[in-house]
Amino acid sequence: MRKILRVGTRTSPLALAQVREIAHILKKVAPSVSLRVIKMNTAGDLDKVTPISGLEGTDFFTREIDRALLSGKIDLAIHSAKDLPDVIPEGMLIAATTRSVDPYDVLVSRSGLKLRDLPKGAKVGTSSERRKAQLHAFRPDLKLVDIRGTMGERLEKLELQGLDAIVIAAAGLVRLGLGGRITERISLKILRPHPLQGSLAVAVRKDDEKLQRLFSKIDGKKTAICVDKVAQRKRVLVTGTSVKRFEKMGDIIHVPMIEIKPVKSFKAMDAAIRKISDYDGILFTSRHAVRYFLERLKKKSKSVKLLRAKRLIVIGKTTACELKRFGLKAECLPEEETAESMVKLLKRSPVKGKCFLIPRSDLSRNLLVDALRKRGACVDPVVAYRNVCPEIKKQDLTWIDEIVFTSPSTVRNFFKVHGVIPARIKVWAIGPVTFAQLQAFKVRSEIIKNVSQ
Repeated sequence: MRKILRVGTRTSPLALAQVREIAHILKKVAPSVSLRVIKMNTAGDLDKVTPISGLEGTDFFTREIDRALLSGKIDLAIHSAKDLPDVIPEGMLIAATTRSVDPYDVLVSRSGLKLRDLPKGAKVGTSSERRKAQLHAFRPDLKLVDIRGTMGERLEKLELQGLDAIVIAAAGLVRLGLGGRITERISLKILRPHPLQGSLAVAVRKDDEKLQRLFSKIDGKKTAICVDKVAQRKRVLVTGTSVKRFEKMGDIIHVPMIEIKPVKSFKAMDAAIRKISDYDGILFTSRHAVRYFLERLKKKSKSVKLLRAKRLIVIGKTTACELKRFGLKAECLPEEETAESMVKLLKRSPVKGKCFLIPRSDLSRNLLVDALRKRGACVDPVVAYRNVCPEIKKQDLTWIDEIVFTSPSTVRNFFKVHGVIPARIKVWAIGPVTFAQLQAFKVRSEIIKNVSQ
Protein backbone atom coordinates (compact mmCIF):
# COMPACT_ATOMS: atom_id res chain seq x y z
CA MET A 1 0.00 0.00 0.00
CA ARG A 2 1.26 3.46 -0.91
CA LYS A 3 2.22 5.49 2.18
CA ILE A 4 1.07 8.82 0.75
CA LEU A 5 -2.16 9.10 -1.21
CA ARG A 6 -2.98 12.14 -3.35
CA VAL A 7 -6.49 13.32 -2.56
CA GLY A 8 -8.40 15.79 -4.72
CA THR A 9 -10.71 18.27 -3.03
CA ARG A 10 -12.30 21.65 -3.46
CA THR A 11 -10.57 24.66 -1.93
CA SER A 12 -13.20 25.84 0.56
CA PRO A 13 -12.60 25.64 4.33
CA LEU A 14 -15.43 23.09 4.57
CA ALA A 15 -13.94 20.86 1.84
CA LEU A 16 -10.57 20.88 3.63
CA ALA A 17 -12.29 20.07 6.93
CA GLN A 18 -13.90 17.08 5.20
CA VAL A 19 -10.48 15.83 4.09
CA ARG A 20 -9.20 16.11 7.66
CA GLU A 21 -12.19 14.08 8.82
CA ILE A 22 -11.42 11.26 6.37
CA ALA A 23 -7.72 11.40 7.29
CA HIS A 24 -8.63 11.02 10.97
CA ILE A 25 -10.88 8.03 10.28
CA LEU A 26 -8.26 6.48 7.98
CA LYS A 27 -5.56 6.63 10.68
CA LYS A 28 -7.59 4.22 12.77
CA VAL A 29 -7.49 1.48 10.12
CA ALA A 30 -4.23 2.31 8.32
CA PRO A 31 -1.87 4.29 10.64
CA SER A 32 0.98 4.32 8.10
CA VAL A 33 -1.09 5.93 5.31
CA SER A 34 -1.32 9.71 5.00
CA LEU A 35 -3.08 12.03 2.58
CA ARG A 36 -1.51 14.76 0.43
CA VAL A 37 -4.10 17.37 -0.47
CA ILE A 38 -4.43 18.52 -4.09
CA LYS A 39 -6.73 21.56 -4.14
CA MET A 40 -8.91 22.19 -7.18
CA ASN A 41 -11.58 24.68 -8.23
CA THR A 42 -14.69 23.16 -9.77
CA ALA A 43 -17.26 24.79 -12.03
CA GLY A 44 -19.40 25.25 -8.95
CA ASP A 45 -16.63 27.18 -7.19
CA LEU A 46 -15.90 29.47 -10.12
CA ASP A 47 -19.51 30.14 -11.15
CA LYS A 48 -21.13 32.08 -8.30
CA VAL A 49 -24.05 33.29 -10.40
CA THR A 50 -25.91 30.22 -11.73
CA PRO A 51 -28.61 29.12 -9.25
CA ILE A 52 -27.86 25.69 -7.79
CA SER A 53 -31.56 24.83 -7.97
CA GLY A 54 -31.22 24.01 -11.66
CA LEU A 55 -28.03 22.00 -11.25
CA GLU A 56 -28.84 19.54 -8.48
CA GLY A 57 -27.98 15.98 -9.47
CA THR A 58 -25.29 17.17 -11.92
CA ASP A 59 -21.49 17.13 -11.61
CA PHE A 60 -21.35 20.91 -11.07
CA PHE A 61 -19.23 20.53 -7.91
CA THR A 62 -17.31 17.36 -8.79
CA ARG A 63 -16.48 17.34 -12.51
CA GLU A 64 -12.89 18.67 -12.48
CA ILE A 65 -11.89 16.55 -9.49
CA ASP A 66 -13.34 13.38 -11.00
CA ARG A 67 -11.53 14.03 -14.27
CA ALA A 68 -8.25 14.36 -12.36
CA LEU A 69 -8.99 11.03 -10.66
CA LEU A 70 -9.71 9.24 -13.94
CA SER A 71 -6.55 10.68 -15.56
CA GLY A 72 -4.38 9.44 -12.66
CA LYS A 73 -3.40 12.92 -11.37
CA ILE A 74 -4.86 12.00 -7.97
CA ASP A 75 -5.49 8.69 -6.21
CA LEU A 76 -8.85 9.47 -4.64
CA ALA A 77 -11.45 12.21 -4.38
CA ILE A 78 -13.42 13.28 -1.34
CA HIS A 79 -16.83 14.80 -1.95
CA SER A 80 -19.77 15.83 0.12
CA ALA A 81 -21.96 12.82 -0.68
CA LYS A 82 -24.96 14.95 -1.62
CA ASP A 83 -22.85 16.70 -4.30
CA LEU A 84 -22.41 13.45 -6.22
CA PRO A 85 -24.02 13.45 -9.67
CA ASP A 86 -26.94 11.14 -10.36
CA VAL A 87 -24.73 9.16 -12.74
CA ILE A 88 -21.20 8.33 -11.50
CA PRO A 89 -18.61 8.75 -14.31
CA GLU A 90 -17.54 5.54 -16.04
CA GLY A 91 -14.26 4.24 -14.66
CA MET A 92 -14.73 5.32 -11.04
CA LEU A 93 -16.76 4.14 -8.07
CA ILE A 94 -17.62 5.21 -4.54
CA ALA A 95 -15.45 3.11 -2.22
CA ALA A 96 -16.89 4.49 1.02
CA THR A 97 -19.71 6.64 2.30
CA THR A 98 -19.35 7.80 5.89
CA ARG A 99 -22.08 8.06 8.45
CA SER A 100 -23.70 11.48 8.67
CA VAL A 101 -22.27 13.79 11.34
CA ASP A 102 -25.62 15.61 11.44
CA PRO A 103 -28.42 15.06 8.90
CA TYR A 104 -30.57 18.07 9.76
CA ASP A 105 -31.25 21.27 7.86
CA VAL A 106 -30.94 24.21 10.22
CA LEU A 107 -32.09 27.79 10.50
CA VAL A 108 -29.58 30.54 11.23
CA SER A 109 -31.61 33.60 12.14
CA ARG A 110 -30.40 37.17 12.62
CA SER A 111 -33.00 37.83 15.30
CA GLY A 112 -32.80 34.44 16.99
CA LEU A 113 -36.38 33.64 15.92
CA LYS A 114 -37.31 30.09 14.94
CA LEU A 115 -38.81 29.25 11.57
CA ARG A 116 -42.45 29.35 12.68
CA ASP A 117 -41.85 32.68 14.46
CA LEU A 118 -40.26 34.60 11.60
CA PRO A 119 -42.39 37.62 10.56
CA LYS A 120 -44.75 37.34 7.64
CA GLY A 121 -42.90 37.79 4.35
CA ALA A 122 -39.50 37.24 5.95
CA LYS A 123 -36.57 36.90 3.52
CA VAL A 124 -34.93 33.49 3.88
CA GLY A 125 -31.86 32.47 1.89
CA THR A 126 -31.21 28.94 0.66
CA SER A 127 -29.43 27.27 -2.26
CA SER A 128 -31.63 24.19 -2.60
CA GLU A 129 -34.77 23.61 -4.66
CA ARG A 130 -35.60 20.78 -2.27
CA ARG A 131 -35.57 23.14 0.70
CA LYS A 132 -37.52 25.80 -1.16
CA ALA A 133 -40.37 23.43 -2.00
CA GLN A 134 -40.68 22.19 1.58
CA LEU A 135 -40.28 25.62 3.16
CA HIS A 136 -42.96 26.99 0.87
CA ALA A 137 -45.30 24.16 1.87
CA PHE A 138 -44.81 25.06 5.55
CA ARG A 139 -44.68 28.86 5.22
CA PRO A 140 -46.08 30.03 1.85
CA ASP A 141 -45.60 33.63 2.91
CA LEU A 142 -41.79 33.48 3.11
CA LYS A 143 -39.75 35.23 0.44
CA LEU A 144 -37.13 32.64 -0.55
CA VAL A 145 -33.85 33.98 -1.93
CA ASP A 146 -31.08 32.10 -3.75
CA ILE A 147 -27.71 32.29 -1.98
CA ARG A 148 -24.38 30.89 -3.14
CA GLY A 149 -20.87 30.65 -1.76
CA THR A 150 -18.90 29.00 1.00
CA MET A 151 -20.43 28.44 4.41
CA GLY A 152 -18.75 31.61 5.68
CA GLU A 153 -19.95 33.64 2.69
CA ARG A 154 -23.51 32.46 3.23
CA LEU A 155 -23.41 33.49 6.87
CA GLU A 156 -22.12 36.92 5.84
CA LYS A 157 -25.05 37.34 3.45
CA LEU A 158 -27.41 37.41 6.41
CA GLU A 159 -26.21 40.97 6.95
CA LEU A 160 -25.04 41.94 3.46
CA GLN A 161 -28.33 41.03 1.76
CA GLY A 162 -30.59 41.98 4.63
CA LEU A 163 -31.91 38.46 5.07
CA ASP A 164 -33.95 37.46 8.10
CA ALA A 165 -32.50 33.95 8.09
CA ILE A 166 -30.77 31.32 6.03
CA VAL A 167 -31.39 27.58 5.84
CA ILE A 168 -28.29 25.40 5.45
CA ALA A 169 -27.02 21.95 6.35
CA ALA A 170 -26.10 21.47 10.00
CA ALA A 171 -23.15 19.25 9.03
CA GLY A 172 -21.26 22.12 7.43
CA LEU A 173 -21.52 24.29 10.51
CA VAL A 174 -20.61 21.40 12.80
CA ARG A 175 -17.51 20.51 10.76
CA LEU A 176 -16.32 24.13 10.85
CA GLY A 177 -16.89 24.51 14.57
CA LEU A 178 -19.77 26.93 13.97
CA GLY A 179 -22.52 24.88 15.58
CA GLY A 180 -23.18 27.79 17.95
CA ARG A 181 -24.66 29.77 15.05
CA ILE A 182 -27.56 27.33 14.74
CA THR A 183 -30.87 28.88 15.79
CA GLU A 184 -32.97 25.78 15.19
CA ARG A 185 -32.60 22.26 13.86
CA ILE A 186 -35.68 22.14 11.66
CA SER A 187 -38.06 19.27 12.32
CA LEU A 188 -38.02 16.40 9.85
CA LYS A 189 -41.77 16.92 9.61
CA ILE A 190 -41.04 20.26 7.92
CA LEU A 191 -37.77 19.67 6.07
CA ARG A 192 -36.72 16.21 5.01
CA PRO A 193 -32.95 16.25 4.46
CA HIS A 194 -31.13 15.08 1.39
CA PRO A 195 -30.67 11.28 1.81
CA LEU A 196 -26.86 11.68 2.04
CA GLN A 197 -26.74 14.94 3.97
CA GLY A 198 -23.82 15.11 6.37
CA SER A 199 -22.08 12.11 4.80
CA LEU A 200 -18.82 12.09 2.85
CA ALA A 201 -18.05 10.01 -0.23
CA VAL A 202 -14.63 8.62 -1.16
CA ALA A 203 -14.25 8.04 -4.91
CA VAL A 204 -11.52 5.86 -6.44
CA ARG A 205 -10.84 4.35 -9.84
CA LYS A 206 -12.58 1.07 -10.65
CA ASP A 207 -9.27 -0.62 -11.44
CA ASP A 208 -7.65 0.35 -8.10
CA GLU A 209 -8.66 -2.68 -6.06
CA LYS A 210 -6.17 -1.93 -3.25
CA LEU A 211 -7.77 1.42 -2.48
CA GLN A 212 -11.22 -0.10 -2.78
CA ARG A 213 -10.32 -2.63 -0.08
CA LEU A 214 -8.69 0.03 2.10
CA PHE A 215 -11.61 2.46 2.06
CA SER A 216 -14.20 -0.27 2.40
CA LYS A 217 -12.95 -0.45 6.00
CA ILE A 218 -14.29 3.04 6.73
CA ASP A 219 -17.55 2.66 4.85
CA GLY A 220 -20.45 3.71 7.06
CA LYS A 221 -22.75 1.15 5.37
CA LYS A 222 -25.83 3.09 6.40
CA THR A 223 -26.03 6.85 6.59
CA ALA A 224 -28.06 6.88 9.84
CA ILE A 225 -30.40 9.73 8.95
CA CYS A 226 -34.13 10.32 9.00
CA VAL A 227 -34.93 8.20 12.02
CA ASP A 228 -38.32 9.89 12.42
CA LYS A 229 -41.24 7.79 11.24
CA VAL A 230 -42.42 10.83 9.33
CA ALA A 231 -39.13 11.06 7.47
CA GLN A 232 -39.29 7.39 6.58
CA ARG A 233 -42.40 7.92 4.46
CA LYS A 234 -41.68 7.54 0.79
CA ARG A 235 -41.50 10.64 -1.38
CA VAL A 236 -43.41 9.92 -4.59
CA LEU A 237 -43.15 12.16 -7.64
CA VAL A 238 -46.37 11.99 -9.68
CA THR A 239 -46.11 13.17 -13.27
CA GLY A 240 -49.78 13.13 -14.29
CA THR A 241 -52.51 15.74 -14.02
CA SER A 242 -54.08 14.32 -10.83
CA VAL A 243 -52.68 12.87 -7.61
CA LYS A 244 -55.75 11.69 -5.68
CA ARG A 245 -55.45 8.02 -6.66
CA PHE A 246 -51.81 7.90 -5.53
CA GLU A 247 -52.15 9.54 -2.11
CA LYS A 248 -51.74 6.28 -0.16
CA MET A 249 -48.33 5.65 -1.72
CA GLY A 250 -46.57 8.19 0.52
CA ASP A 251 -45.79 11.91 0.53
CA ILE A 252 -46.81 13.12 -2.91
CA ILE A 253 -44.80 15.64 -4.91
CA HIS A 254 -46.95 16.67 -7.85
CA VAL A 255 -45.02 17.91 -10.88
CA PRO A 256 -47.27 17.51 -13.95
CA MET A 257 -45.27 16.50 -17.02
CA ILE A 258 -48.32 17.02 -19.20
CA GLU A 259 -51.02 19.66 -19.45
CA ILE A 260 -54.53 19.14 -20.79
CA LYS A 261 -55.83 21.85 -23.12
CA PRO A 262 -59.03 22.29 -25.18
CA VAL A 263 -58.83 21.67 -28.92
CA LYS A 264 -57.96 24.69 -31.07
CA SER A 265 -60.93 24.04 -33.34
CA PHE A 266 -64.29 22.53 -32.33
CA LYS A 267 -65.34 21.85 -35.93
CA ALA A 268 -64.91 18.05 -35.79
CA MET A 269 -66.42 17.71 -32.32
CA ASP A 270 -69.41 19.87 -33.25
CA ALA A 271 -70.00 17.76 -36.36
CA ALA A 272 -70.11 14.62 -34.16
CA ILE A 273 -72.50 16.32 -31.74
CA ARG A 274 -74.89 17.28 -34.56
CA LYS A 275 -75.33 13.62 -35.44
CA ILE A 276 -75.16 12.26 -31.89
CA SER A 277 -78.41 10.33 -32.37
CA ASP A 278 -76.75 8.24 -35.11
CA TYR A 279 -74.30 6.56 -32.73
CA ASP A 280 -75.02 3.23 -31.07
CA GLY A 281 -72.28 3.67 -28.51
CA ILE A 282 -69.61 6.05 -27.21
CA LEU A 283 -66.23 4.86 -25.97
CA PHE A 284 -64.39 7.07 -23.47
CA THR A 285 -60.71 6.28 -22.92
CA SER A 286 -60.05 8.94 -20.26
CA ARG A 287 -61.81 11.19 -17.81
CA HIS A 288 -60.63 14.19 -19.86
CA ALA A 289 -62.47 12.85 -22.90
CA VAL A 290 -65.65 12.65 -20.83
CA ARG A 291 -65.26 16.15 -19.46
CA TYR A 292 -64.37 17.99 -22.66
CA PHE A 293 -66.86 16.19 -24.87
CA LEU A 294 -69.83 16.46 -22.52
CA GLU A 295 -69.09 20.09 -21.69
CA ARG A 296 -69.10 20.84 -25.41
CA LEU A 297 -72.31 18.86 -25.80
CA LYS A 298 -74.00 21.04 -23.18
CA LYS A 299 -72.60 24.20 -24.74
CA LYS A 300 -74.24 23.22 -28.01
CA SER A 301 -77.57 23.06 -26.12
CA LYS A 302 -77.75 19.28 -26.24
CA SER A 303 -78.87 17.38 -23.16
CA VAL A 304 -76.61 14.62 -21.81
CA LYS A 305 -79.83 12.63 -21.38
CA LEU A 306 -79.52 11.87 -25.09
CA LEU A 307 -76.70 9.49 -24.20
CA ARG A 308 -78.59 7.39 -21.67
CA ALA A 309 -79.95 5.05 -24.33
CA LYS A 310 -76.50 4.43 -25.82
CA ARG A 311 -73.73 1.99 -24.91
CA LEU A 312 -71.25 3.92 -22.80
CA ILE A 313 -67.99 2.06 -22.33
CA VAL A 314 -65.15 3.57 -20.30
CA ILE A 315 -61.56 2.56 -19.66
CA GLY A 316 -61.52 2.65 -15.85
CA LYS A 317 -63.12 3.68 -12.57
CA THR A 318 -61.95 7.30 -12.66
CA THR A 319 -63.43 7.72 -16.12
CA ALA A 320 -66.65 6.08 -14.91
CA CYS A 321 -66.79 8.51 -11.97
CA GLU A 322 -66.38 11.46 -14.33
CA LEU A 323 -69.27 10.12 -16.40
CA LYS A 324 -71.37 9.79 -13.25
CA ARG A 325 -70.69 13.45 -12.49
CA PHE A 326 -72.73 14.25 -15.61
CA GLY A 327 -75.56 11.94 -14.51
CA LEU A 328 -74.55 9.06 -16.78
CA LYS A 329 -73.67 5.47 -16.01
CA ALA A 330 -71.09 3.36 -17.80
CA GLU A 331 -72.46 0.12 -19.22
CA CYS A 332 -69.29 -1.82 -18.50
CA LEU A 333 -65.60 -1.56 -17.76
CA PRO A 334 -62.78 -3.68 -19.18
CA GLU A 335 -60.83 -5.98 -16.88
CA GLU A 336 -57.65 -3.96 -17.39
CA GLU A 337 -57.46 -0.24 -17.98
CA THR A 338 -56.03 -0.37 -21.51
CA ALA A 339 -57.24 0.04 -25.07
CA GLU A 340 -56.30 -3.61 -25.63
CA SER A 341 -58.67 -4.64 -22.86
CA MET A 342 -61.47 -2.54 -24.35
CA VAL A 343 -60.97 -4.32 -27.67
CA LYS A 344 -61.17 -7.68 -25.86
CA LEU A 345 -64.36 -6.60 -24.07
CA LEU A 346 -66.07 -5.55 -27.31
CA LYS A 347 -65.29 -8.95 -28.88
CA ARG A 348 -68.03 -10.39 -26.67
CA SER A 349 -70.75 -8.45 -28.48
CA PRO A 350 -71.64 -7.91 -32.16
CA VAL A 351 -70.41 -4.60 -33.54
CA LYS A 352 -70.80 -5.15 -37.28
CA GLY A 353 -72.99 -2.42 -38.75
CA LYS A 354 -72.93 -0.49 -35.46
CA CYS A 355 -71.70 3.08 -35.24
CA PHE A 356 -69.38 4.25 -32.47
CA LEU A 357 -68.02 7.63 -31.44
CA ILE A 358 -64.63 7.83 -29.66
CA PRO A 359 -63.83 11.23 -28.14
CA ARG A 360 -60.10 11.14 -27.41
CA SER A 361 -56.84 13.07 -27.11
CA ASP A 362 -54.70 14.28 -30.00
CA LEU A 363 -52.06 11.67 -29.05
CA SER A 364 -54.31 8.61 -28.86
CA ARG A 365 -53.36 5.39 -30.62
CA ASN A 366 -55.57 4.00 -33.39
CA LEU A 367 -55.68 0.50 -31.88
CA LEU A 368 -59.33 0.73 -30.79
CA VAL A 369 -60.46 2.43 -34.00
CA ASP A 370 -58.72 -0.10 -36.24
CA ALA A 371 -59.99 -3.11 -34.28
CA LEU A 372 -63.64 -1.98 -34.49
CA ARG A 373 -63.43 -1.10 -38.16
CA LYS A 374 -61.87 -4.49 -38.90
CA ARG A 375 -64.97 -6.12 -37.43
CA GLY A 376 -67.28 -4.05 -39.63
CA ALA A 377 -68.17 -1.20 -37.28
CA CYS A 378 -68.43 2.43 -38.31
CA VAL A 379 -66.11 4.47 -36.07
CA ASP A 380 -65.74 8.23 -35.73
CA PRO A 381 -62.69 9.20 -33.68
CA VAL A 382 -62.79 12.86 -32.69
CA VAL A 383 -60.16 14.89 -30.84
CA ALA A 384 -61.77 16.26 -27.67
CA TYR A 385 -58.63 17.66 -26.00
CA ARG A 386 -54.91 18.19 -26.48
CA ASN A 387 -51.91 16.95 -24.51
CA VAL A 388 -49.38 19.76 -24.15
CA CYS A 389 -45.90 19.73 -22.62
CA PRO A 390 -45.94 22.36 -19.85
CA GLU A 391 -42.96 24.39 -18.71
CA ILE A 392 -41.23 21.87 -16.46
CA LYS A 393 -38.71 22.93 -13.83
CA LYS A 394 -35.95 20.42 -13.24
CA GLN A 395 -36.48 18.65 -9.91
CA ASP A 396 -33.93 17.62 -7.31
CA LEU A 397 -34.37 13.86 -7.65
CA THR A 398 -32.06 13.07 -4.75
CA TRP A 399 -34.95 13.37 -2.31
CA ILE A 400 -37.39 11.39 -4.48
CA ASP A 401 -37.94 7.70 -3.66
CA GLU A 402 -40.41 6.74 -6.40
CA ILE A 403 -41.77 8.19 -9.64
CA VAL A 404 -45.17 7.43 -11.16
CA PHE A 405 -45.58 7.92 -14.91
CA THR A 406 -49.19 8.08 -16.08
CA SER A 407 -48.73 8.11 -19.86
CA PRO A 408 -46.07 7.85 -22.56
CA SER A 409 -46.20 11.65 -22.88
CA THR A 410 -45.21 12.14 -19.24
CA VAL A 411 -42.23 9.85 -19.83
CA ARG A 412 -41.05 11.72 -22.93
CA ASN A 413 -41.52 15.13 -21.34
CA PHE A 414 -39.69 14.04 -18.18
CA PHE A 415 -36.64 12.94 -20.16
CA LYS A 416 -36.58 16.17 -22.16
CA VAL A 417 -35.82 17.99 -18.92
CA HIS A 418 -34.09 15.46 -16.65
CA GLY A 419 -32.34 13.16 -19.10
CA VAL A 420 -31.85 10.37 -16.58
CA ILE A 421 -33.48 8.67 -13.58
CA PRO A 422 -31.10 7.65 -10.77
CA ALA A 423 -31.02 3.85 -10.46
CA ARG A 424 -32.04 3.93 -6.77
CA ILE A 425 -35.49 5.41 -7.63
CA LYS A 426 -38.41 3.01 -7.97
CA VAL A 427 -40.32 3.68 -11.21
CA TRP A 428 -44.00 2.90 -11.74
CA ALA A 429 -45.96 2.87 -15.00
CA ILE A 430 -49.71 3.19 -15.45
CA GLY A 431 -50.44 0.46 -17.98
CA PRO A 432 -48.40 -1.48 -20.54
CA VAL A 433 -48.09 1.38 -23.05
CA THR A 434 -46.39 3.65 -20.52
CA PHE A 435 -44.30 0.66 -19.41
CA ALA A 436 -43.16 0.16 -23.02
CA GLN A 437 -42.24 3.83 -23.33
CA LEU A 438 -40.05 3.56 -20.23
CA GLN A 439 -38.41 0.47 -21.71
CA ALA A 440 -37.59 2.52 -24.81
CA PHE A 441 -35.65 4.85 -22.51
CA LYS A 442 -33.98 1.79 -20.94
CA VAL A 443 -35.68 2.37 -17.59
CA ARG A 444 -36.70 -0.57 -15.43
CA SER A 445 -40.22 -0.13 -14.12
CA GLU A 446 -43.25 -1.99 -12.83
CA ILE A 447 -46.88 -1.61 -13.83
CA ILE A 448 -48.79 -0.23 -10.89
CA LYS A 449 -51.79 -2.29 -9.82
CA ASN A 450 -55.15 -1.35 -8.36
CA VAL A 451 -55.06 2.27 -9.51
CA SER A 452 -57.99 3.49 -11.59
CA GLN A 453 -57.56 5.46 -14.78
